[in-house]
Amino acid sequence: MPITNRKLLPPTITADAAHPTWVLARTLRATPDFSDVLLDYCVTMTQPSGAAWPSNKVFVQKLRYLTCYILIGSYARWRRGEGDPPTLAALQRAAVASPRQIASFIKDLRHGNYIVAEQQESDRRHYHLRPTAALINEVARSPLAFLAASERLQPSSPPLHTAISASTERMCDWLGRSVDCYQDGDSLFAPFRTIVQLTERECGYPLMTAVLGTHYATPSGVAAGLPSLTYRALSERFQVSRQHIGNMLKEAEREGWFSVAPGGHLTEISEDLVAEFETWAAGQMAHYRLLAEMVCDCGGAAPGMMLG
Repeated sequence: MPITNRKLLPPTITADAAHPTWVLARTLRATPDFSDVLLDYCVTMTQPSGAAWPSNKVFVQKLRYLTCYILIGSYARWRRGEGDPPTLAALQRAAVASPRQIASFIKDLRHGNYIVAEQQESDRRHYHLRPTAALINEVARSPLAFLAASERLQPSSPPLHTAISASTERMCDWLGRSVDCYQDGDSLFAPFRTIVQLTERECGYPLMTAVLGTHYATPSGVAAGLPSLTYRALSERFQVSRQHIGNMLKEAEREGWFSVAPGGHLTEISEDLVAEFETWAAGQMAHYRLLAEMVCDCGGAAPGMMLG
């Protein structure tokens, strides 16, 4: 099911075409192995996280993921001496969900040992929220996979993925600088409307990567590691009900994104969805690649950042 119509940038981000991120993104997307690299990315993003706590319920939905992402950014900025302590109240002001939703979600994250509340040294009556290594690693799954993908297309020496993933402190600083870019002006997420809509659903993004991975695997007949697109296989892989999988697949067919026939056969996929995903993915690869180069060049995070 090959698709050859590749517009390198959609009209929604034409104004940012000269930005270094999109200059690099165009180069990466034009690389002959781009589709093969995206297949490997999709396989990675459909794998179980390995976390003991049910992280699928926590991280693979847009509002919850963004809350964790913004918290990491606030913590990293504060540790660099460039912002206020990452308190619950500050997170409630910055995040996109309601204050009550944020408070409930943070309570769950603390229960799962993804966040620790620590007394502030300057005022022992107040507490700030510290993301643990477990939270950093979960939020970094997709960014690290995109960084690895970029290095397959343009190898670096020494490998950036190795340098970033070897240090939780450096990874926190890396993600934190990504949050700064996101909050300064979102050209990496908001313009991609279908991806945004899919990620609003519980496990919508992993489901999309399973479908796209199947699409990329079809020409070569290689699908190792990808789940079958049956209700049963998808619900077991992503730890949601078959009814929820069915509802998402029916919505995708109504919207004209893709169609999965009984037995898990991908019968149709929108050229626009493939083009949007490829542009978005190239932008993610370039974004995290450039930030990794910056963080590794400046030595990463300040000494003493403890994220155990």
